Amino acid sequence: MSARFRIVECMSKLEFAPAKINLTLEVLGRRSDGYHELRSLVAFAADVGDRLTREAGPTSKTEITGPFAAGLGDANLVDEAVAAISRLVPNFVAGRLTLEKNLPVASGIGGGSADAAAALRLLSASRSDLVSRDLTDIARTLGADVPVCLKSQSAVMTGTGENIADIVLPAELYAVLANPLVEVPAKKTAEVFRLLNAGPLPADLAPENPPMFSSIGDVIRYAALRGNSLEAPARRLFPEIINVLSELAKLPRSRVAQLSGAGPTCFALFESESAAQTGARMLKTRQPNWWVAASRLT
Repeated sequence: MSARFRIVECMSKLEFAPAKINLTLEVLGRRSDGYHELRSLVAFAADVGDRLTREAGPTSKTEITGPFAAGLGDANLVDEAVAAISRLVPNFVAGRLTLEKNLPVASGIGGGSADAAAALRLLSASRSDLVSRDLTDIARTLGADVPVCLKSQSAVMTGTGENIADIVLPAELYAVLANPLVEVPAKKTAEVFRLLNAGPLPADLAPENPPMFSSIGDVIRYAALRGNSLEAPARRLFPEIINVLSELAKLPRSRVAQLSGAGPTCFALFESESAAQTGARMLKTRQPNWWVAASRLT
């Protein structure tokens, strides 16, 4: 387990749930089973995410705090993760869990999936019989993005998200994330895919080896070339995305601006921390009602 996910040994235990950014998202076609075949390069925000805390006590419903707590309502994937582990381990005691919700809800940056993955990491660390267990199968039952969030390191996802190939990104790749905080429909992702109206998956589609990046420029060129298949339909659902992308593209030293996931969060890539932080400050000044954050990507 990496240092980033080391459990804090004190009165409470803390797990970070980093935002997931789809640097690319290609919808290759609709499969015969009705699902869409995807290929996506994903990265994680080292500095931006939710926080999950576990304290001693009986199992209870997760307490939600933070600036976006109200957006979750009564359901969250942390409680679903607790239920999944409880089915695996009889008489499992999860303790008192508190989720600090810092990421906008249903915003295209994997907040719920990251929270579920953080819960699996945190809860498995509390039991010696779970520490060495592969939790991927449990993660798959919680959502297509939960397995990649379990490791929370850059990767290429294929299939419906079940195939994950680790990728090494250059160390100094930064992003500015922006969300216009518009109202999001309950079944946003399904509606974006409906608007996409993807054709059948080509029968002769050849597999592709994961990319190898030797420079930040390689990542930026790859992202710009592959893009996000969901951007056009997401713009129809959220016209504000057009303005978000325009504002990100205008930031000094912004290299590429694109949509993450099914939106409405967008991102711009930068080659230095100072450029990203400067860009984030400028955007917050121009758009004080947006959610804006800068982070190094891993």
